Amino acid sequence: MKLFRLTVILVFLFSMAHFCFAKTGVFPKKIVFVTHQPLSGPAKEYSDIGKSAQAYFKYVNDQGGVHGRSIELKIIDDQLKPYKAKEELEELTLKNDIFAVFSGIGSKTHQAVYPLLKEQRLPSFFVGSDLPEWTQPLRANVFGFMPTAETEARVIGKYITEKHTGKEFIIWYPENSVYQRAVKALTKELYSVSAKLLPGKAGRLSAEWQLIRRNNPDFLVVLGNYTDVMNFLKFSPQINIPMLTGHALADSRLPEWLGQKVSERVRVLTAYPLKIETEHPGQILHNLILSEYAPNLAPNRWTLYGHAVAELMVEVLNRTGRSLSRQKAVSAAESITKWQGKLLPPVYLDSRNHLALTTFRVSRIKYGRVSHLSGWIDGK
Repeated sequence: MKLFRLTVILVFLFSMAHFCFAKTGVFPKKIVFVTHQPLSGPAKEYSDIGKSAQAYFKYVNDQGGVHGRSIELKIIDDQLKPYKAKEELEELTLKNDIFAVFSGIGSKTHQAVYPLLKEQRLPSFFVGSDLPEWTQPLRANVFGFMPTAETEARVIGKYITEKHTGKEFIIWYPENSVYQRAVKALTKELYSVSAKLLPGKAGRLSAEWQLIRRNNPDFLVVLGNYTDVMNFLKFSPQINIPMLTGHALADSRLPEWLGQKVSERVRVLTAYPLKIETEHPGQILHNLILSEYAPNLAPNRWTLYGHAVAELMVEVLNRTGRSLSRQKAVSAAESITKWQGKLLPPVYLDSRNHLALTTFRVSRIKYGRVSHLSGWIDGK
């Protein structure tokens, strides 16, 4: 009779232990993440990020997982619509036990889901948004992935001070608060160089280029998001002035987008390798993983992004250990100092910095090849 009672108690305790694990998205044999991405709709190109991350997690699972647990990633198709992201995530968290949100894509979509994450104390690892609000000021359970405008500006400023002493240049930027702060961050890094400011205004690109031609600077710095920078560069006349911009244009397709004559004058910030860097060891591994685990997915900028951010997430889990909890994972992420993966540049995270991509190289993209013009520069 005593043996029977002991057996009943043990069964009850084991069932309770399983329940305790499950309510935090951690099971004895798996960890469950969710991400919101546009699998359909006009922005579905970005869905390759989540698909590639899934492929990398499957690769890790086949190596034994992380501390004996496999990684499961559930992908919500939000079509990059905030209301849809919120509705879908609310429904999913009601029916499933989720450990954390991983690599949610989009500024407005992640803003829409953040109140729910905060309410449920769900960490958000490596948000796919360049909004500074995710990491400035620090949010305890939120880590950003994409660089902010100020981060990129500091990298550019440090590079100019190192490589262009005594030169004169113009900084073109959209006239809004985000890039006004970026200009301040850039100019704080300048020594022994002369900079003039040219705030961009709607409908004045032709006049702005005429002003640049008259001033004839040694080079230009072009700040802005992808659309801002592309519109500015497409107006570029045939003048031989080098142009330095951020990470938004770090894509192998740049010569096709701008044409050879313009693209040859452009320098960009790069982090993980570009598609055309086929001999990069991380790129070789990436291609092998896609061929095995996502054969219908062609390597591109966004698959490399997905692999890179998934690799970082696995490093967090490795550092957390077998005794996994959300808070321990946050602390483990904060312990990543000067870590470099197969694809990522050196990553510096700590209790005061939750932004992953702060380290870049200045690079020049040509048809079929990339030239790196600097070593790694940290923009924290």
